[in-house]
Amino acid sequence: MNEAARQCGDCSLCCKVLRIPELEKPKDHWCANFAAGAGCRIYPGRPASCRDFACQWLTDPSMGPEWKPSICKLVLDTKPGLLVVHADPAVSKPWRAEPYNSVLRRLAAQGLAVGTLVMVMERRRSIVILPDREVDMGILDVNDRIALERIPTPSGLQWRPRIMGAGEVRG
Repeated sequence: MNEAARQCGDCSLCCKVLRIPELEKPKDHWCANFAAGAGCRIYPGRPASCRDFACQWLTDPSMGPEWKPSICKLVLDTKPGLLVVHADPAVSKPWRAEPYNSVLRRLAAQGLAVGTLVMVMERRRSIVILPDREVDMGILDVNDRIALERIPTPSGLQWRPRIMGAGEVRG
C-alpha cells in the first residue's frame, strides 16, 4: 500500500490527543474547531502544527488497518529519537491490549539498538515502554527529558529510564 492510498477518513483522534500550540489547545481535549461528522472547520487555514502532522499509520505502509487511530485509540508520532504513543484518555490503557502491546515492546527493543525511546502519553502521564516492562515516569515538566541508563546485572543488561530536568536527574 502506498502512502497516498491512506487518508484520515473518519479518524480525527489527533484533533483530540495532540496539543496545538497555535490554538492554545491543550493535549487530550477536542479542538474547538473540530465538528463531529464533519471534521476540521478551519481545514484550509489550519495551523502549521496540524498541517505538518501525519500520524505513523498514515506514513508507514507496514502498519496494518488495526493501527488506524480511530480503531486502536492510539496516535503514533515519530520524532528524532522518540516514538510517542498518544492514548485516547476516554479509553483505559488501549496500548496494553493486543496486538498493540507486543508490537510496542518489539519496537522498544528495536529502538534501544538505535537510540529511539518508545513512550506512551496517557492522561498527562509519561510511560516508557521497554522490551520487558513499562516504567511510569509520572507527569513531566515541559523541559524534562528522559534518558536511558544501561545497568549491568547478573542476568544481563537492564535499562533504567531517568528524568533529566533543569540541572537535576530523577529516577
